[in-house]
Amino acid sequence: MSIPTPEALKVFLANDGMGMALPSDLIPSAVLLALFQRDNEYHLILTKRSPQLKRDGGVICFPGGTAEPNDVDLTFTALRETYEEIGVEPDDVNVLGRFEPVITRSQFAIQPIVGVIPYPYPYQPSQAEVEAIIEVPLESLYDPVNIRFEDVFRPEGLIHKITYAYRGQIIFGATAQLLTRFLELISEGMEKEVPWQNRTLN
Repeated sequence: MSIPTPEALKVFLANDGMGMALPSDLIPSAVLLALFQRDNEYHLILTKRSPQLKRDGGVICFPGGTAEPNDVDLTFTALRETYEEIGVEPDDVNVLGRFEPVITRSQFAIQPIVGVIPYPYPYQPSQAEVEAIIEVPLESLYDPVNIRFEDVFRPEGLIHKITYAYRGQIIFGATAQLLTRFLELISEGMEKEVPWQNRTLN
């Protein structure tokens, strides 16, 4: 798949959640889907949370967190948390847009913010929060070899989920949901199929 320009990505995101308000009864939070270009390919930045953290220790996720009272909006939240976790300066992020939030079972509403950063970048990960920074080639996430389809029984019925594998790491849960929708948006914009095109997902 040839990669879209940042300008094209901005167009793909323009009609997907830019004006969407988060439900007022949920906990507002935001993450940054930070991209960079290397060897004519996009890479996506994820982090492996420190195993010492009480919440989701050792989990692969996007940098981000819960909104604080002084945050002007959720884009600010995503950029602030990304700086605190991996040292990416907010001014170094070219924010392209956002898409619809994911609502978690723990009552968090996670707003994804998409942006591009320079490469290479001098990350400064927080030792207290981040065990590792993972740079994932976006194309590898479209590879069926790295995709797992899972059926989960919940009180509301059978739920179909996607998880991703990359170099022995598993991306699951809300992060996988956000990633799946982001990959769909790129594919829709470029009129390409995704590997789960003919599957019904929840």
